[in-house]
Amino acid sequence: MLNIHTGLVVCRGLIDMHVHLREPGQEHKETVATGVASAVAGGFTAVACIPNTQPVNDNAGVTKLILQKVAEANLARVYPIGAVSRGQKGEELADIAELKEAGCVAVTDDGLPVATALLARRALEYTSMFNMPVIEHCEDQTLKGDGVAHEGPVAASLGLRGIPSVAEAITAGLDILLAEMTGGHIHIAHMSAWTTIEAVRQGKSWV
Repeated sequence: MLNIHTGLVVCRGLIDMHVHLREPGQEHKETVATGVASAVAGGFTAVACIPNTQPVNDNAGVTKLILQKVAEANLARVYPIGAVSRGQKGEELADIAELKEAGCVAVTDDGLPVATALLARRALEYTSMFNMPVIEHCEDQTLKGDGVAHEGPVAASLGLRGIPSVAEAITAGLDILLAEMTGGHIHIAHMSAWTTIEAVRQGKSWV
């Protein structure tokens, strides 16, 4: 509802599915308390936090610590997201059953894509047993190389190494095919290329 006198909008609390609370380990950047305070100030009453903490949220101990800090802050609901792989190293699956039991609602290796197609397949198979999504950071590292900006005339004019759009779309397409094969639930995070959007549309048409 819009108040025409103040220009303010009144609505239900918003939910942010992708936040970096940084605690434990990077409290100089953010803490759970400061993160949820900022969320509430912006109208967000619930957030889901990415596991790239130090140590990584790849086990029940870290998840429970985060939830303890949430309870102490007592401001907004926080839904922890666990890591796909131990230490987010892309080598072996984290104990997803343990993460689920501790309170995680999804898994991701965000910041990087799931390292291999086989690991992505195993993650989708495993999470399907717990009705948890795998949240994917879509970026083919071999195509990205040392690129820092979208490949095109602007990047070229600025002398920046480009990243082609297909570097994102290829990973998205692979994950969608694996989700179809395994019956798992894939969520493609922060899309930036129309080719990725088309891949998602195609995948949704199969459901």
